[in-house]
Amino acid sequence: MRELFELCGADRELLFSPYCWRVRLAMAHKGLDWQSRPIRFTDKELIAFSGQKLVPVLSDGGETVHDSLAIFTYLDRRYPQRPLLGEGLAAERARLVERLSFHMVRIPLLKILIPRVWQVIDPADREYFRSSREQALGMSLEAFADPQGGERLFREGVAPLEMWLRDQPFLEGQAPGGCDYLLAGMLLWAWCLGAQPWTDDSALGAWFARILQAYEATHGPVKRAMIEMEQSQ
Repeated sequence: MRELFELCGADRELLFSPYCWRVRLAMAHKGLDWQSRPIRFTDKELIAFSGQKLVPVLSDGGETVHDSLAIFTYLDRRYPQRPLLGEGLAAERARLVERLSFHMVRIPLLKILIPRVWQVIDPADREYFRSSREQALGMSLEAFADPQGGERLFREGVAPLEMWLRDQPFLEGQAPGGCDYLLAGMLLWAWCLGAQPWTDDSALGAWFARILQAYEATHGPVKRAMIEMEQSQ
């Protein structure tokens, strides 16, 4: 049985890691079943067997793989049906989308989502979350968080993707593939935390709806947090 160790909030059904969502979408794409093993930020001992401290971690029989792109590569090797990354130019395109999504999508979303993550995580995780993120960011969570600025940066960052998706239903063409899931994981991060800095009537919004509907058709509704933010945010 395949086991996916993935990040959850205080509510173990609330799964919001963008990188774990990438793997969920990838395995659904290949028609694979898995058992979810939700863990919280401070449950590091549960993934100690992987030799590192970050999710996602996929345990598949005698194989253990971590990091979403590495898991994509593993899935293509172990289960070659419906490739995710492909080879040659296709693989390079996927890696380009990964780099762009990190710089043009992840950072703006992080400005929007930090206050929301703080609300949904277990109180026991908050000290770890604050110290680890503030060390990485070089500033306090409050100084970094900027939902309005994040939304503006997000719209600017996804403008090229909006143009791309006006001409075809998916980044990969007529059917979704690895590039779509690399980006969709980022948007599911926001959506699961009750944020949607894109409009339903945009090309990006229509694309996301297609991705979400296809996943929910086979795996059921995605849990979404109900969060009321203060007006000042």
